[in-house]
Amino acid sequence: MRTRLPSKNTYGVALPALALVIACFASAHAQQSSAPPPPAAKPLVPLATNTVAANPDAYYGESVTLTAAVNQILSKSAFSVDQQKIGAGNKPQANGTDLLVIAPTLNTAVDLNSYVTVMGELVKFDPDVISRKAKDYKLDLTPEMIAKYSGHPVLMATAVINEKFVDLAKKPLPPMTADEIALSKVMKQVGPAFAALRTGIDGSNTEAATKNVAVLKQMFAETETFWKTRSKPDATQWAQEARKQVDLVEHAVAGGNLEDAKAPAGTLGQSCAMCHGVYRERLEDGTYRIKTGMK
Repeated sequence: MRTRLPSKNTYGVALPALALVIACFASAHAQQSSAPPPPAAKPLVPLATNTVAANPDAYYGESVTLTAAVNQILSKSAFSVDQQKIGAGNKPQANGTDLLVIAPTLNTAVDLNSYVTVMGELVKFDPDVISRKAKDYKLDLTPEMIAKYSGHPVLMATAVINEKFVDLAKKPLPPMTADEIALSKVMKQVGPAFAALRTGIDGSNTEAATKNVAVLKQMFAETETFWKTRSKPDATQWAQEARKQVDLVEHAVAGGNLEDAKAPAGTLGQSCAMCHGVYRERLEDGTYRIKTGMK
């Protein structure tokens, strides 16, 4: 009976071995992320302002969402909303059940009488409670407004979506740090060079492979220095391993054995994935940053 050999992928890595690498990566990632996972977010409770006004105690501490018209603009970060009714002359009027909204991250003013969808936590208004809920926020209501709303419900908004579906309270992304700019400059060259290297190897294009090996050697040397000076031994080791694999690729390409370059090229990709999994995160604008707590 003929013995069946383990199947291999294009780059010469046996599939069981590849599964082991993936398992090791998951284990390493778990060890680096020792903090417990954050609790699951509460489901949003849909409400109306008159529902809140009728029984606010039932909803304090809940994550809620409501759609209503802007009734008053009280400050740069505070306004009130109310459901509207049709009054004399078919003109919209407030119901008299206005609800205070405080949006600490509001970066664009709401329009009076426009409809907004607001999401956040409902709490009983108290300046001390507000300061605990939003530590970096300074309440900008007048003493008269504070007295008026004291003890009344207030919606601490994390999202204020206008009629054009724009979130006016969306936090702007923080600027990149000097470290992130330096690392991003390197990574923007690693990605294209690695892709071009794989294409060159697959297409038996020695010139393309040689060109991109040179780029990767330089970039991984800079990556190793980056992490070494920041006392990150695991990331430093992954960069060192990547350099070793690039050296193996270079040796194979120089000898005209592009088939022999496939296995180290595959291992090179695994080293990149290990480091990215622990140290890199993709933000909403598509840029990559160093993960919080890993800087």
